[in-house]
Amino acid sequence: MLFLKITLIINLYKRYQGVTLMKLQDIASITQGANVSRLETSKEDSQSVEIDILTLKEFNETLGLSYRMTQEKSQSVYIKEDKLKDQLLTKEKRLIVHLLSQKAALLPKQYAGRLIPSNFVALDFQSNFDEKFMEWYFNEHPSIRRQIMLGTQGSIVSTLSLATLRDLDIAVPLLSVQQKIGDISGLYHRKKQLIEERMKLEERLIHQKIKEILEEYK
Repeated sequence: MLFLKITLIINLYKRYQGVTLMKLQDIASITQGANVSRLETSKEDSQSVEIDILTLKEFNETLGLSYRMTQEKSQSVYIKEDKLKDQLLTKEKRLIVHLLSQKAALLPKQYAGRLIPSNFVALDFQSNFDEKFMEWYFNEHPSIRRQIMLGTQGSIVSTLSLATLRDLDIAVPLLSVQQKIGDISGLYHRKKQLIEERMKLEERLIHQKIKEILEEYK
């Protein structure tokens, strides 16, 4: 229902005012994450600081996607303080793109200040662009999904290249329209998260009730 409402807003805007078609590289600063192994140093180095690394776990949790791995690698490393550049860290209003899954996410405050590894890219948009709209546009709009599909065809591993990312065509409505769409998309994701939380609580309750019944018949 919310997706239909967003589509309606876009269609009405196209009909009455038109949109501006722009390349992603013209509206955002694009920064690939760090090669962590090259930056990592010893814990014993007096000039090093410990920093958490952004992983697919936090990224998927932000998007409400499941993430299961039997083993987790270390999520923090020691890096020389002078090599810890601001553009390599997560922060609010930075849209993070995972190159392998070709998805984008605005990370919450709790994941700010993490080191972005090289399988992610950070997008910093100009002031007349709404980041929540761009998150929805990147993940849901048929035009973007089609361009990404064409850009990754023929690859054994369908990783989104920086060249393809930079060259993506973005149909940009007015900021006021972007904000409306971004707000609706945000409400949809919040509703989805609440439903999933409720389902998890109900699942735990059912398991507990079953456990109690089994205990009675021991």
